[in-house]
Amino acid sequence: MAIPELERERVTRALSRFCDKVPVEIRDRLTHNFRFVRSDVELFDRRPHFQDRTRYTELTVAKFRYNAKRGSWTLLWSDRNSRWHTYEGFEDRRNFVDLLHEVEKDPTCIFWG
Repeated sequence: MAIPELERERVTRALSRFCDKVPVEIRDRLTHNFRFVRSDVELFDRRPHFQDRTRYTELTVAKFRYNAKRGSWTLLWSDRNSRWHTYEGFEDRRNFVDLLHEVEKDPTCIFWG
């Protein structure tokens, strides 16, 4: 099911603030962005390709999955084979910002490396 409009607006505001934290002076080399894909929100970084600076590469860092029945969010991380897994302890959270703070802190180095 789709993410309700009010929740979508909250998520957009929170992620926009997060993405704006990338210093202006390096935004030609790195940006953070997000996209809505059905009931998921993907947070990704975007960089110039290392061989062809006119192209860009994107790496999805984290996924946030919305459960419409429960009105809650689950945080997901990707392994080296691009398979997505639930981030333990961050399932069925009502507050999206809690999940975003966990990605930002990244205590296990699973999101940013």
